[in-house]
Amino acid sequence: MKKITKTLVTTLAFYLCFGGVAQARSITSISPPTGPGQGDILCTQVQTPVNTLFPNNDNSTVASQNQILNFPGLSCTPKTFQVIAPIDTQLFVEPSGGTTEYFFTETAVNNTSSTWDGFSFKIGFGVNDNFAPPELILVAPGTVIPDFDFNGSNSDPQPTSSKFTQVIQDGSFGIEWSGGFVAPGESVDFTFSVDVGDNLNANNSSGSFTIRQLPIAESIPEPASTSGLLALLGVLGSSLALKHKNRI
Repeated sequence: MKKITKTLVTTLAFYLCFGGVAQARSITSISPPTGPGQGDILCTQVQTPVNTLFPNNDNSTVASQNQILNFPGLSCTPKTFQVIAPIDTQLFVEPSGGTTEYFFTETAVNNTSSTWDGFSFKIGFGVNDNFAPPELILVAPGTVIPDFDFNGSNSDPQPTSSKFTQVIQDGSFGIEWSGGFVAPGESVDFTFSVDVGDNLNANNSSGSFTIRQLPIAESIPEPASTSGLLALLGVLGSSLALKHKNRI
């Protein structure tokens, strides 16, 4: 119930923030990452400034010249997962007058005890328990949400991964990776592009959005399940042996 209330507060806050009309936006800074996926890692609380050299450069067919390298930047890079749980990174934006495209590079480190067989990216708003994907947010008319744009004509370059070979676009706000493995102690590199959209109305209010990342752990039998299976096989074996003995 508490999480639902927080999500509703996030939704209301976002609606009030963008309830007026808003212009296009470009990224100005990145907050340190946060979330249960980091475990006990403490990130330096310093903002990473973003220099947007070419605002309103939508639909680049090659990697955008607006580059955010080693995302998230000055704090907790590379992004290290100690638990199979989300890590959220908030990006702050301001009006710019058109749709601006960004090219990201990132390294994620598997410091968990599980092998990853997938990885997901999700755009939303808020962080941790306050995170809400666009599908759950009532935005004001004319608001355009930042998105991963790599399908169809005039789209951004395809995302890449050093470990995963298969990628699908989960709507406009998600990327799902599969077709590979990242063992404990290994790392994986990603590239991806984000369009920070041009809102259809005009208001100078600033805002932010969040990129949530979550590794997907390889499915393995639980220890209890394995023990139960072995016990069942033992019972079946004893039963067969007893039947054989009675026949003699």
